[in-house]
Amino acid sequence: MKLCPTCGQQWPDDQKFCPNDGSALKTTGSSDLVGSVIAERYHIEKKLGEGGMGAVYLGQHVKMGRKSAIKVMSPAMAADPDAIARFNREAANAARINHPNVCQIYDFGETADGTIYLAMELIEGESLGDVLEREGRLPVPRAVAILEQTADALQAAHDLGIVHRDLKPDNIMLARGRGGAETVKVVDFGIAKAMSGEEGQQVTKTGLVVGTPEYMSPEQLSGDKLDGRSDIYALALVFFRCLTGTFPFQAESTQEMMIKRLTDEPLPLNVAEPGASYPDALQRVLDRALARMPADRYARAVQFATEAATAAQGIRAQPAAGAATQLMGSSDAATALPPTQVR
Repeated sequence: MKLCPTCGQQWPDDQKFCPNDGSALKTTGSSDLVGSVIAERYHIEKKLGEGGMGAVYLGQHVKMGRKSAIKVMSPAMAADPDAIARFNREAANAARINHPNVCQIYDFGETADGTIYLAMELIEGESLGDVLEREGRLPVPRAVAILEQTADALQAAHDLGIVHRDLKPDNIMLARGRGGAETVKVVDFGIAKAMSGEEGQQVTKTGLVVGTPEYMSPEQLSGDKLDGRSDIYALALVFFRCLTGTFPFQAESTQEMMIKRLTDEPLPLNVAEPGASYPDALQRVLDRALARMPADRYARAVQFATEAATAAQGIRAQPAAGAATQLMGSSDAATALPPTQVR
């Protein structure tokens, strides 16, 4: 049964609004929002997932019929001003970026009963993180295509003065576009900030720098001021892992890996993946993108992706992960790289 929060009367589960006063009905006897209507317009059909910030549901606009992913902040987090600020920042930042490789934000706000929500594009696919967990590494053409599209998305954000600051495989969604082509959607701008007026990296109440340690730039680990070159460094780490299935800094723990990123040089591709033979041109591109000092890196994400794609043109398709690879191809065996998909 459903309950009207205004008149208190109960109604059948298939009813969305109270016939007496038009209020959105709520499902009784459960903290789950399935069956409820959020913000008077999003009918919640099922739960898609749950995380530290709250839950994500499949919702349908009651008038437009459009399906959306509805992120709802958990009541516990809704009492934390910092969490609310992060949630609202994700919505405000992503809503400014109009690009086919960035997850679109439709709506966000707070309902009369204090529910904080975000309605966004429903992406039917899986994360790059899940793909890498399953496949180990990717064929070079696919890795380059993902790099190019992700770089396009980051460049659109950087051109607006927005730094993502938490780029990682789990925040790169892969969907099937028109004709079955793979389309990248960058998600979760929850800790992104505008570059102007930012004194330094955001720090939590416990003194920890926010972000994902495995993909942080050296300046982010140091708590220094960030710009788009920090995202480029993270993108280079993602690309390196796509190619080799591992990281350019080998360590027994995350903490040791973070320290090495501040003190050591990254491993070359052919060392990280024994038996491989990546071309020197591709190594030079990654060396620049992974430079410890931001001034020594690419200034623009699209330049990094373009040069990486050019350097990878002569690489043959890879065999299965774990096998010894010979990746240096001749010009007649070069694999054509698929273009960035726009829809």
